[in-house]
Amino acid sequence: MIHDATLPKIKVVALDFDGVITNLNIDWDEALRLASIAAGYNVTNLIPFYEASYGTSVFHKVSKLIEQLELNALKDAVPTPSTIEFLGKLAEINVDTYIVSMQSTHVVKEFLNKYNLASYIKDVITRDMCPSKKAQVALVLKKSHVSPEEVLLVDDAAGNITSCKLLGVNCFHFEKQQDPQKIKEMWDAVLKIVHG
Repeated sequence: MIHDATLPKIKVVALDFDGVITNLNIDWDEALRLASIAAGYNVTNLIPFYEASYGTSVFHKVSKLIEQLELNALKDAVPTPSTIEFLGKLAEINVDTYIVSMQSTHVVKEFLNKYNLASYIKDVITRDMCPSKKAQVALVLKKSHVSPEEVLLVDDAAGNITSCKLLGVNCFHFEKQQDPQKIKEMWDAVLKIVHG
């Protein structure tokens, strides 16, 4: 079979939430303070804590506390510039879009519903299901039944990109910033990768 050059090379795009789709203004020092009180020891980084405590009552307790901070931050959160247009373009070319986020499912779905974005998203995978970005992307691979080279992760954290590259997926480092023109240029660059 001859490959049709008009078909996208990438079949699945996995988007990070905070730092890519929106920017949540969360006081992370306060988040770590609350997590430390709930855990009964000094939590200095939430990601390793989530991985180490996943499935335990302490994990759920801390996750609920952090969720309250995330929900408060949602009140002022808006989609990053050109995101809605980008999601529309992916839908037009039948590329499945997943959200992979260290926020809670409730927080992500609240945001998607608020801005009528839920119809663009195939599935939402959060810390509630997988306590690391690598595990979330691995679940996207399992659910989507595509090969790793047909998946593109868009994330603002270099550490997530480093760990997810080990799965064989394509990665795009979305730099967190305020300039709408630069953000649009990043979305355009992502679309070029999708088209191959």
